[in-house]
Amino acid sequence: MKRLLFVVVCLAGLACERSGGMRIIALKAPSAGAPQSADPALAVDLGSGDLLLAWAEGDGHVWTLYHTRSGDGGTRWLPPVRVAGGAGSPEEVHPHGESSPRLVAGPGQRIALVWPNSITVPGRKWPAAMLRFSRSVDGGVTWSIPLTLNDDTTGALASHQFHGAAWVGDSGLAVAWLDERGVMAPTPSGVDGGAEQSAEPDATIYLASSPDFGRSWTPNRIGWTAACPCCRVSLARNADGQAVAAWRQHFPGNIRDVVTAKVGNPPSKPERVHPDNWSYAGCPHTGPALATAGDGAAHVVWYNGKAGSQGMYYARSGQPGGRAEAVELVSGARVGPSHPAVVALSDGGALAAYDVTASGERRIGVARLRADGSLAGRVWVDDSDGGKYPQLAVLGDTLAVVSWTGAKGDSPQLRMARISLFR
Repeated sequence: MKRLLFVVVCLAGLACERSGGMRIIALKAPSAGAPQSADPALAVDLGSGDLLLAWAEGDGHVWTLYHTRSGDGGTRWLPPVRVAGGAGSPEEVHPHGESSPRLVAGPGQRIALVWPNSITVPGRKWPAAMLRFSRSVDGGVTWSIPLTLNDDTTGALASHQFHGAAWVGDSGLAVAWLDERGVMAPTPSGVDGGAEQSAEPDATIYLASSPDFGRSWTPNRIGWTAACPCCRVSLARNADGQAVAAWRQHFPGNIRDVVTAKVGNPPSKPERVHPDNWSYAGCPHTGPALATAGDGAAHVVWYNGKAGSQGMYYARSGQPGGRAEAVELVSGARVGPSHPAVVALSDGGALAAYDVTASGERRIGVARLRADGSLAGRVWVDDSDGGKYPQLAVLGDTLAVVSWTGAKGDSPQLRMARISLFR
């Protein structure tokens, strides 16, 4: 029966060799009733396997952070639950794709959300941001009062965002973010989706951890320095229960290549994913995506803007025999800064999503990678023109979901699609 269905899908117009055994069908995204929505975050409930979703919704001026879940892969959703923001706290939530909320599912119905607020500072071009946190211990029915994770709240307002978060150990959390405390002229937000072609001070990656899934937190500590200041940090849990980080490092000569390292105490030394040697005078606002697998491999997707090599790339590292070569997902002279997502598959491969075409237009693409790190196929999501900042979640062996910020006229609109996976 599965073989017959696979043949039907191919005959319906998805060339099997080109699509890598993927079929994509649109889903209706949930809504709390406001006209605009953006910045999805996806996770999977460890106990039930439900799909978890968080997003920002509002009227373009005041935004609210919501959460909901689906038990059938995104067809039906529970009523949205407010986590934070709204009319009483207009600075609490604000869409920012490169620094959008991170949703973490832990054991025992525990769920966590980490996001930056947006604080207007007179005389500053860009707002400041405090890194905020809320958790649920009943599967998302109720949420704790938000607290601030950065511990320099009494000093000058600065940027604390472009963050990652992961479940660690038995019931712990790890959070990493780009921090500009102490920087004389911080540039906290930059151009969302664009690039600042001017000298910018580097950011420092700060770390915080919780042994009890957010009930208590350790003091902030420095993880790494010389980070590109507006390219997000990604965190993922490895097979040993530790957090692994990926970010864009600023090397001498304005080289801005992607690195990975373990979040230990002390943290490990960063290792370059691939020697792109991309020299750029500012911050491109495009951090890497990271997923880890049970076999110890790390799946990394990133943007390279070096002339002649512009595009999105994938590499599988940490496997026997050393690091695999970079695999081209989309490339072209017009491919500007773009934003990836990646998840590991049970067969040892991975799914990657990105938001740019070879001609430089915004559109959501999905690529499937084999266990050996090679490209199995690529597809474009229908009706995703103008879409950006995709997120992915994988549900079992044969199903995944992609969500992104789409456009409805001049307004952002949450969009989703289901990805059926065939062998």
